[in-house]
Amino acid sequence: MLIRNPLYTLFILVMLNFKVLLAGASTPYVIPKLESPINFDGKVDDPAWEAVEPLPLVTHWPTFGNKVDTGRTQIRIAHDKEYLYLSCRCYENPEKISAPTYKRNEIDLTVDGMGIALDIFNDNETGVLFTISPTGSRIDGTISNDAQGGFETSWDTYWEAETQMTDFGWTAEARIPFSSLRFESNNGKVEMGLIAYRYSAHNVTMEVYPPVEPNWGFFSFIKPSQAQNVILKGVESQTPVFITPYLLGGIQRMAAPDPQNESYLHENQLTHEVGVDAKIGLANNTTLDLTINTDFAQVEADNQQINLTRFSLFFPEQRQFFLERASVFDFSFDGPDRLFHSRRIGLHQGEPLRIWGGARMVTRSAGWDIGLLSMQTASNQELLSKNHSVVRVRKQVINPQSYAGGMLTSRIDKKGNYNLSYGLDGIFNIRKDDFLNVNIAQTTSSNGNSTTLQQESIRARANLGRRSYQGFSFNLNFNYSGELYEPVMGFQHRSNFTSFGDRLSWGWMHSDDSPLHRTQVSAMGLLFLDNETRSRETSMVGPTVNFTWKRGDFFSVLLVHMFENLKEPFHLADNVTVPAGSYQWPTGRISYHTPRGKSLRAIFSSDFGRFYDGIGYTAEATTVWDPSRIVNLRLFYQLNKITFSDRNQELTAHIARFRTEFTFNTQLTFSSFIQYNSAHDIGIINVRFRYNPRDGNNLYLVFNETINDNRDRITPRLPVSETRTVMLKLEYTF
Repeated sequence: MLIRNPLYTLFILVMLNFKVLLAGASTPYVIPKLESPINFDGKVDDPAWEAVEPLPLVTHWPTFGNKVDTGRTQIRIAHDKEYLYLSCRCYENPEKISAPTYKRNEIDLTVDGMGIALDIFNDNETGVLFTISPTGSRIDGTISNDAQGGFETSWDTYWEAETQMTDFGWTAEARIPFSSLRFESNNGKVEMGLIAYRYSAHNVTMEVYPPVEPNWGFFSFIKPSQAQNVILKGVESQTPVFITPYLLGGIQRMAAPDPQNESYLHENQLTHEVGVDAKIGLANNTTLDLTINTDFAQVEADNQQINLTRFSLFFPEQRQFFLERASVFDFSFDGPDRLFHSRRIGLHQGEPLRIWGGARMVTRSAGWDIGLLSMQTASNQELLSKNHSVVRVRKQVINPQSYAGGMLTSRIDKKGNYNLSYGLDGIFNIRKDDFLNVNIAQTTSSNGNSTTLQQESIRARANLGRRSYQGFSFNLNFNYSGELYEPVMGFQHRSNFTSFGDRLSWGWMHSDDSPLHRTQVSAMGLLFLDNETRSRETSMVGPTVNFTWKRGDFFSVLLVHMFENLKEPFHLADNVTVPAGSYQWPTGRISYHTPRGKSLRAIFSSDFGRFYDGIGYTAEATTVWDPSRIVNLRLFYQLNKITFSDRNQELTAHIARFRTEFTFNTQLTFSSFIQYNSAHDIGIINVRFRYNPRDGNNLYLVFNETINDNRDRITPRLPVSETRTVMLKLEYTF
């Protein structure tokens, strides 16, 4: 009852004191059925398309609400029994068309494009996105949390697109199999939400249907809650089965000390693996994914980072098996803190562990989201074999944008040692753009350090925020974490704390004749208390200002006064330590993004000011250049310089990343990713060749190598090459 009563009270307060929001009452748009077949070639010249009326678009950027002439953009949508079809005739001076790449999932404001966002479950919160560029490159992604954080592009589903460059601009056609859309059908009738859009890079212009105002930030144009309600008739959902076996072979060379520990020897080891993935449609809205002997050899290396904090670094998930519909398994607190983080499965200290296999099922029915996940990892010399399982449920409550749910995670090794995490959460749309988020979770383990309902093993959060860019907005947070709270399948920055605060903001859109698009001014303040002493552990307070220009560039300034009370010293490097004690210092950050519609663009940022009892400076530059549609070059460089003159200690650390991509067409890609981290004295080379003749079929050739920079830092002298791997992987989907 200690847990249930507050949540019950919360439900009563929400029901009694806040207006219940209803779904949009606009008249549904019936998507027409094609009267005759089309020749799927990207030309959009078939009689069947002429019988479909273009969608009535309005401008979204830079000025909202102007009607778009069909002599500029004609987006049409239709269907037959198997596919949802999309077409566009995009009128433009051919010299102004920006189509710099063939690469799939290239998210950049330098790329012209058109597409749709579909709220396939009609839940006003989640969706899927399909975008096409003039070269035929495609973007597909998943939308969660009403696009507050944008969308995730690692979801690659089965669909097709064709394009044509013309003397009047460019045209495009796409067909999306209904088997790739997990919707609910009621006697052949399907209801969902639709947003269609076209983007032009040369003048940073977005056109959209229905009229969606840019009131919620950059991704306002794909918010499921603002979608047009549409109806398809004579359509039944499909439950296909996809089987994808893989073959993998290669050679791996590892360096190890010789028996006398006087030098290093290299050992070559041949590797060969066989595995299979399966995707089974159990029902029109239920998908079961099975995997045996899972392998992620083709996944790109993580970005190297330098840690200038006393907390663990957070690395995002990159493996596609865990990314599809990952929003169902989301149970987040502030920042990267979460009850479940899938990188805890099959990875240990950044190194892969063998995954014997597992299963994942996701279903959506009658407002319920249910997710089940279970994976078994193998043992090695350090770790026992473990089972990792997750159960997630969510239910739409009160109104279309409010949810309540729960999650249970368990990790059990073969000796019976376990860690359990369980929690309840809710998102409540209490008024217009005002949302209340509530989370409460607890952990317990076989070591006996915590028991049910013990306060020290609980994590709780309440967040009240206004999701609006224009006018007054706010984000107010309360967080509590007990000393014994330990989510071994999640991620937690700090423990045993209580925190308050966040930000207050005011934003406005500028007039049509102003070069500025929008401005936002914020005041930020956060306070962290140590639960044991009830004293201040961390605080930060200061203003920030963000400017966005209509030509596409962005500038921000942040000034902060910091306070830290360190109970224990922490190390920045072997010979650089911040002692225990109380510190306060001013610091700031500036950043600038050049106009985002150019082939050559860059992001510059710098942190400056005091750093504990020293002086700290960080400078970053990211440069992107698309000299042609085939070649894409990205260079990232970060310099960290910290000086503690009173202790005669200094840290200079560099991170460099250079990425080269050759995308010869929509099927053939060659990429190289070279990184250098001076803090770890290593260089990492990742080279990947991919041939993707169609969705689900892939041939990968991968080369990875780790190189030691400072070979004399330990004895015996380190080898030049720490590890080297060459792998060939073939996937084929039936």
